[in-house]
Order: sequence, then structure tokens, then C-alpha cells
Amino acid sequence: MKETHKQLVNTYLKGMAMGAADVVPGVSGGTIALITHIYERMIKAIDAVSVSLILELFTSKRKEAWGKIDGSFLLALTSGIGTSILIVTGGISWLFEHYPIPLWAFFFGLILGSAFVLKKTINQWTIGSVLMLLLGALAAFGIGLVAPTQGSDNLIYLFFCGMLVVVAMILPGISGAFILILLGAYGTSLDTITKLKTFALDGFVVFAVMASGGLVGLKVFAKLLRWLFANDKNMILATMTGFLLGSLYKVWPWKEVTQYYINSSGERTPLTSVSVVPDILSADAQVLLAASTFIFGFVLLFFLERLSKKKSYA
Repeated sequence: MKETHKQLVNTYLKGMAMGAADVVPGVSGGTIALITHIYERMIKAIDAVSVSLILELFTSKRKEAWGKIDGSFLLALTSGIGTSILIVTGGISWLFEHYPIPLWAFFFGLILGSAFVLKKTINQWTIGSVLMLLLGALAAFGIGLVAPTQGSDNLIYLFFCGMLVVVAMILPGISGAFILILLGAYGTSLDTITKLKTFALDGFVVFAVMASGGLVGLKVFAKLLRWLFANDKNMILATMTGFLLGSLYKVWPWKEVTQYYINSSGERTPLTSVSVVPDILSADAQVLLAASTFIFGFVLLFFLERLSKKKSYA
């Protein structure tokens, strides 16, 4: 498919939105791709990539190979994702440190808005799709109750983290950053991006290992996901909607830490927590600010989906 300059810019911006979603433990990049109407095209392009086609890019058949993998689309999309990840990580780390409650409220609004938008894509509700929604919600709620691990800096462990997180990133309803938190690798990932900006060697090593795992997971999972969407799209979308709703417990802004651990830097870091009802009269609860960021996150998803409908060309 030949792309115009305007279409490539549009794809790049959607990639930036996906990258921002993948950095935060809220909405997955796959959800953003779905509501901006590029999801199935993205999965098809990823599934088409093969070693033989990549090798053909360096031969006289490069134009045909580039077209078969939808190269212009993938390049614009991945460039947008990479740009956004590099830009957003520093700001997210700072907000987590200084304004955690309003930030979690923003994520809560994003997820709830995503669930409503995703629900609209389901063409027909049946008993089966309702059951899958409930199962998805229960599964996500159960995962949210799992205590995050303390993680490991072992490169083999990080390789498998890369595999799992990329699968989560492209699966609507599952946040890659959320999976990293459960695996205890979220902090490592943020530190790695920061080190990349300063050209630190260990940052490039960790990034290369996790990216390699991600490529393996991406290629293996894309074919399965493409088959699932082709054969029972409504059931899959219902399950993902349920997963979004079930994950709301995990991102509830007001929590009470129940267990700490000492991280690799020797700092006392929260490990497990329980959700609590905020004291609306307490200034520390930041209820008004949290309500504002929640509304912003909720409305943002509907605005993005409506804007994408007008400009969709996938």
C-alpha cells in the first residue's frame, strides 16, 4: 500500500500514542492501535515479516519485499513508538515520584475510557461474549492481587521479560508496563531508557537483550493473534474489555503499602499494597486534582477514538 506523506505522519502520531501508552501501567499500545483503527493492519504486517524478506531488502527485489512487509507503515509506526518512549519515560518517572495519586487517577481514567471505547467495537453481544468479558475481568483482577516480584538483573530473565512485555503491548487490554511491574522489571526498564539517553554501555546491553526477547515474542504471538481475530473477533474483544475493567483495581490511586523490599540501590521500595478509600477532607489525598486527571484521561480516549475515525485509512 503506497502511503502519502500525510498518512505516514498520521501513522507516526498513532505510534507516539502507542509508545506513551506502553510506558505507563495503564492502557496498552495494542488498545490504542485498536481504537485508532490500525490494529489488524499492524498484526498483518508483523506476521508478514520474515528472515527471507529482510534479506531481500538488500537485493534487487527490495521494493517488492518492502511492500510485502508494509514497510513504510511499520517504519512510521515504530519510529513514533520509539520517539514517544524516549520522551515520556523521564516525565513519568518524575510524576511517579512527586504526584503519584493524580498520575494513577489519570491511568484509571484512561483504562475506564478504553473499556468503553473497546466495548463499542463489539458487533454482537451473546451469552458467550458476556461470559468471556466476566472471565477477562476476573483474570485481570486476580493478576492484580498477585504480589510483584523483586525482579532480577539477570540477562536471561530480562530476555523473557522482553518477550512477555511485547506480547502484552500488542494485546488490547493488557498493559506492557503493568506486566513489567508484576515481573519486577519496570524500574529496570525506566533506568535502561534513561541510560540510553546518556549513551551508557550497560543501558545498550540491557536494551538489546530485552528488545531481542521482544522480537521473538512479537513474531511468535502475531500469527496466533491474527488467527484469533480472524476467527472470533467479538469473543476476543469481549475478553479484552473484561480485562481492562478487571485491571482497574490495580491502578486505584489511593493505596496503603503493606510490604516493602530493598532494591538494588539499597532503597526501601514498596512491594505490595491494598486499595483504600481516600479521606476527602485531607489535603494529602489530592481528591480534586485526582478527579481532574481522571476526567482528562477518560475523555482523552473518546477524543482520540473520534479523531481517528475521521482520519482512518487502515
